[in-house]
Amino acid sequence: YQVFGFSTIERKPLAAPGVLVIAPFNYPLQLALLPLVGSLAGGNPTVIKPSELTPTVSALMARLVPQYFKRGAVQVVEGGVDEVTELLKASWGKVCFTGSERVGKIVAQATAKTLTPTLLELGGKSPVLVDETSPDDIASVANRIMWGKTFNAGQTCIAPDFVLCHEKHATALCRELVMTIARQFGKNPKQSELGRIVSKDHAQRLVDMMKEVERNSFPLCGGSEKCNVDDKYVCPTILLSPPRDCRLMKEEIFGPVLPVIIFKSRQEAINFIQQQNGTPLALYVFTKSKTVYQEVVRACPSGGACRNDTMLHGGSSCLPFGGLGTSGYGNYHGRFSFDTFTHAFGSIYRPCFPGSDFSMVRYHPYAGLKKTILVHVLGNLPYIPVLHVRIVATVLFVMLAVQYIPAFESLRLEMWQLVGRTLLAIADWALLHQ
Repeated sequence: YQVFGFSTIERKPLAAPGVLVIAPFNYPLQLALLPLVGSLAGGNPTVIKPSELTPTVSALMARLVPQYFKRGAVQVVEGGVDEVTELLKASWGKVCFTGSERVGKIVAQATAKTLTPTLLELGGKSPVLVDETSPDDIASVANRIMWGKTFNAGQTCIAPDFVLCHEKHATALCRELVMTIARQFGKNPKQSELGRIVSKDHAQRLVDMMKEVERNSFPLCGGSEKCNVDDKYVCPTILLSPPRDCRLMKEEIFGPVLPVIIFKSRQEAINFIQQQNGTPLALYVFTKSKTVYQEVVRACPSGGACRNDTMLHGGSSCLPFGGLGTSGYGNYHGRFSFDTFTHAFGSIYRPCFPGSDFSMVRYHPYAGLKKTILVHVLGNLPYIPVLHVRIVATVLFVMLAVQYIPAFESLRLEMWQLVGRTLLAIADWALLHQ
């Protein structure tokens, strides 16, 4: 019942004490500050918990943040599991966590106890599908895939995890993937600008995954023997058709190791993706056909997707970035950060004067004429968005000025013609939506 009502929607800060941002190790500065921007824009005090796996960045933030922000606006809490556990015992306006699916479940369980809304940015095995209808420039396809795979040494939540390549392009793609590694990182990638894995444990995990596959197949390039765990260096590696039951095809890789699987039909590739555990954070499809792209993204749900490229959607401030299913929930970036870290507060104002309630029609008992009016009249009124009082006042002022000020006489006829056309359009709309 909204007759004679003026409704507004305001974006307000979230509940006290504010927002908790739990940042990951792979982009320890960016993925702490990016949510912070949206949180502060929404008017929320914010606590940042940097990753304990990047102690240098954590210490830098703990030193710099107090120099530029008041304690009540932004704080940095350093530490590991114990500190995060204590923070999650409190109720927050929102918790923003970026990390693994395993830890995401722990965070979700903790925040559920306090009914704290949570933004989870997790990961998953993001597939690349090089379709039969792929662009003819296979070199560019390989460049874009390998760029996404080796960016930050593969430690990106939306990095291509594995490639499904149609047999038509398999030979050319594998050749170009090897060549683009040489072009981007030279003959000895260890001496190039390729980054390092965050810790020895993570590097050892990747080496162990490669060794399991290398028992039965030789890598097209790279391999475990060229890695150096002590230096946290993992060589860019391409592995052809690894077994589906190996760790490389079960776990999110999170490193510069790329399995390539060859398929004969598009449906075979779609079935392969659908049989993977969980929902990927990203999906990459290389095809010249928009129809093929739509077919794949409809059949294979994901948090986001790119056609003929990798990872670019994650860097766009015009697109919401977030997961789906096991890859997380909620989204942010750009305007969507402001929406995520604010509450849509709806309110309505109703004037109170004689007749504003249609002579008591809204009140009990509902019988006779009242029932007829409520069901057949008020129930079928067309929806017309309520205009702000100031806008209405401005329009009325302009109309009166055109009507009664001689200088505007030439506009008078045009104004009333416009009013007439507008009323006819409203009447047509109302008839159409009865």
